[in-house]
Amino acid sequence: MTIKKDKKNRNLMQNEDQRADGRYRYRYTDKYGKRRDIYAWKLVPTDKTPAGKKEDLSLREKIREIERDTMDGIDTYTSHSSVNELIEAYLKLKIQLAVTTKENYHHMWEKNIKDSFIGKARVCDVKKSDIQRFYAYLKEERNFTTNTIQLYQNLLFPAFQMAVDDSVIRLNPCRNCMKDYARGSMSSTKLPLSRVEQEKLLKFVKEDYIYKPSYPLIAFLLGTGCRISEALGMTWDDINFEERYVSVNHQVIYKKKDGAVVYFAAPTKTKKERKVPIQKDLLEILRKLRDDTYFISKASGFEVDGYSNFVFINNAGKLKTQHTIVRTFHGIRDAYNKEETAKAYEESREPVLLPDFTPHTLRHTFCTRMAENGVDVKVLQEIMGHANISVTMQVYNHADFARTQKAVESLPDVLTAI
Repeated sequence: MTIKKDKKNRNLMQNEDQRADGRYRYRYTDKYGKRRDIYAWKLVPTDKTPAGKKEDLSLREKIREIERDTMDGIDTYTSHSSVNELIEAYLKLKIQLAVTTKENYHHMWEKNIKDSFIGKARVCDVKKSDIQRFYAYLKEERNFTTNTIQLYQNLLFPAFQMAVDDSVIRLNPCRNCMKDYARGSMSSTKLPLSRVEQEKLLKFVKEDYIYKPSYPLIAFLLGTGCRISEALGMTWDDINFEERYVSVNHQVIYKKKDGAVVYFAAPTKTKKERKVPIQKDLLEILRKLRDDTYFISKASGFEVDGYSNFVFINNAGKLKTQHTIVRTFHGIRDAYNKEETAKAYEESREPVLLPDFTPHTLRHTFCTRMAENGVDVKVLQEIMGHANISVTMQVYNHADFARTQKAVESLPDVLTAI
């Protein structure tokens, strides 16, 4: 048998050859019986990489990796695909994910992973330190909160675990990558508004000329605990004024396509309808809103997957986006704090400022008020639409602690002799 040689007159092993451009090639058959080729600019590690070419493993090193992977049952070819391809495959297979969750994951991927060094990296090359470096980037440069970074872990960890389970890689590089980030069930991003903050917010929005149109939506979120997607999906047919409840039976979410906002309806997160009782004050706010906007909503002809006549609409009779609402809430906070700071200075007192708040903050605030008032935890779980009671219990236990703390503070000093 003729022994093949490279351009340096070195003997090449079986299935090795050198191309005309100088690259080395190794041909093998993968575990599915498909022929594969791998290439390298170096035959052995001591060779120099040609000028202008990317530094990489030598062909012999790559062959050893393939042999080791074959022994361990690792799918070498798939492991060389990108993290972007892995995430796409994972999301396609996870049909049990809630529609909103899957849309959020797609948005996260396209916004911060797709064009990053993590997204473009080969699955087999990603190390734990790479994941940690990516999270550090999100924290330090993107100023993301710990809870937001946790969402990326919630996406990346199961995607890489799928690769582990499919024998594509040996270890999950995301394991324990959140240890450096202190997390708690009641972290700052999840803190509800206090009773005073809630009262100040409602009073300011109700009386402010610019932000007054947001009053019904804010009151609705604080009075029902609905998710913002559920509130946006609310139609006048979903509100029972006689029996004083709202029916939460769907949600409306959106995504951008070719620069335009596209809305679509989806089941609730738990895929079940729930009825949320509403109090008289909120009922009157909704009655007035219906009188002011019902015919605008009806005449607009705006429809989302068969749903129409929406409750919370803009001047054109269409729905706002969640991002627009969040920006409005930021404007409310800034305008209130500016006004309150000036008043406090004039009155020589400390200002009562509003923290940053989002629609989810108002949902969390509603849940906290219910827990503080002693609403049964199972009833509260049903009202909130929590699939897992442990989520409700986090708020409930926190509220119990707040009540306990208040009770202790009202007692005489225990160290004072009586």
